[in-house]
Amino acid sequence: MTRLIALAAALGLTGCGGSHKLIELPPEPIAYVDTLPSERPKQRKTNQTSRLLEVSVGGEIGSAFSLRRWTGELHEAVNRTRFDDVVNSAWFEHRITAGNMTAEDVARGSTTMGPDTSRTLTIVSGETAGISPKFWVRDATGTRFIVKFDPRGNLHLASAAGVISNRLLHAAGYYVPEDFIVVFDSTRLELDPEATIEIFGKERLMTTEDVYDILALTDKLPDGKFLAIASKFVPGRPLDSFHFSGVRKDDPNDYYYHQHRRELRGLYVISSWMNHVDMRYENTLDVFIDPPGYVRHYLMDFAATLGSGTIRSHNPREGKEYNFDFWPSVARVFSAGFYQAGWEDAEFTQYHPSIGWLRGSEFDPASWRPNWPNAAFRMVRPADGYWGAKIVASFSDEQIRAAVEQGQLPSEEPVEILTRILKIRRDKIIDYWYAQVVPVENVDASFTGSGRETLVVSFDDLGLGAGLWEAADVEYYWIFEDEYLNVTVGSSQLATPGARQRLEIRSSRFGDDAPAVGESQASARLRIDVKRGGKLLGRPATILLRWEGPNKGYAVAGLLH
Repeated sequence: MTRLIALAAALGLTGCGGSHKLIELPPEPIAYVDTLPSERPKQRKTNQTSRLLEVSVGGEIGSAFSLRRWTGELHEAVNRTRFDDVVNSAWFEHRITAGNMTAEDVARGSTTMGPDTSRTLTIVSGETAGISPKFWVRDATGTRFIVKFDPRGNLHLASAAGVISNRLLHAAGYYVPEDFIVVFDSTRLELDPEATIEIFGKERLMTTEDVYDILALTDKLPDGKFLAIASKFVPGRPLDSFHFSGVRKDDPNDYYYHQHRRELRGLYVISSWMNHVDMRYENTLDVFIDPPGYVRHYLMDFAATLGSGTIRSHNPREGKEYNFDFWPSVARVFSAGFYQAGWEDAEFTQYHPSIGWLRGSEFDPASWRPNWPNAAFRMVRPADGYWGAKIVASFSDEQIRAAVEQGQLPSEEPVEILTRILKIRRDKIIDYWYAQVVPVENVDASFTGSGRETLVVSFDDLGLGAGLWEAADVEYYWIFEDEYLNVTVGSSQLATPGARQRLEIRSSRFGDDAPAVGESQASARLRIDVKRGGKLLGRPATILLRWEGPNKGYAVAGLLH
């Protein structure tokens, strides 16, 4: 036994002990506590140019010279539960990971009722500036929508990507608007007498000619009708975008720094899956829900996802380098242009005009980047990435296809291609992020037999469950420490076939009649490390156990990755 403990110490498995007999557990986050009634925050004005410079230059330089980053001591997420998850909140709700979503639920997303295109659509304003031509309309029921068209020459590209990613993000757990693909005849359009349009920064009344000018910026379907994405106005009073760092100081419910929120860090992995390269503050929205009076946080506008660059197909740079990547730019300057990133010589051909291009088998989850730096994404730790990967892994092949079909692509071919690529990218994400930690979940602890000398701890190894590695290649190294009962036991064992594994921990000290410890405490740590193929991999999993007295034994009190 002494030699086994010495081996565990040599492998670094005994560094989790402490000088106290009991382990104080952190307060458990409370679901929806950030929806308590509060005063409506003021609208903020953010200068886009200065914000982009701040995150692109200042953020990159600050990150490069961060002592915490260089020493590997970056903050872990601060809003995680004792079991390394998050609770439902004004930022995120467990949906697909709850295990009860059908393919039809994924396809429906957050939607209720789309615009009634069988009757009049009243235009209340329009816009020709920007990437996508658009109208603000009111349907016959009085419901308001933003109607965005695919730029000319790119029919289906942005609209399909927008709706598909909308469905995926909703199922993943984020708040998104109700987005629909709509097809309508231009004869259904009617101009409100007070409709306005902004031209070169000046607003004026909108004319019928303006309507025709906007429609001329998109393509018609073969039957002469128009296709667009209609986005329903979200409930509540719009405020402004949220930032991926800091807090909203005038919102008393916003008390976790955004860059340290698990759901925003884990969003990096989900964004990488759907190639959401434009995940930045401008594509978010804070909305004040009144009553009861709280801020809900939305993700918006998914036209530049998957293979779509909105006005063109994505290219090999996107997903590999920021639009303004400070350090590669410096390297190019000081190398007189000789420095080249790997993507610069890459050749690509879009798979289909309606879906553009994105990496499939060449996708690398470890090196994916959005177009602009993101403070929360920069702070991703292995446990954050693993959390996001579990969400991606929750999507079945049928659910992925159900989401893709909502894009109403023009034929079966692009549906098949895009579904296949999303499955490939999903599997690569699982393969990479599950190896960054010891993927232990669903822990049980109980004594076996008539005595209390053998504690059995059972758990699911998600890597084995996903078929990422064979049981014969997996060896668990573990050490159990309970200073309260004065127990220290270490051992190793090979995995058995199947996802469910069990460790047997034997000690005569388990027979002690020590009283139960408090609900907010744990008394023991079980740290599990793994060798796969003879190599020690991933961050260990630490299971916290609470002694509940001689009649009950141990209860599982927490899990860390």
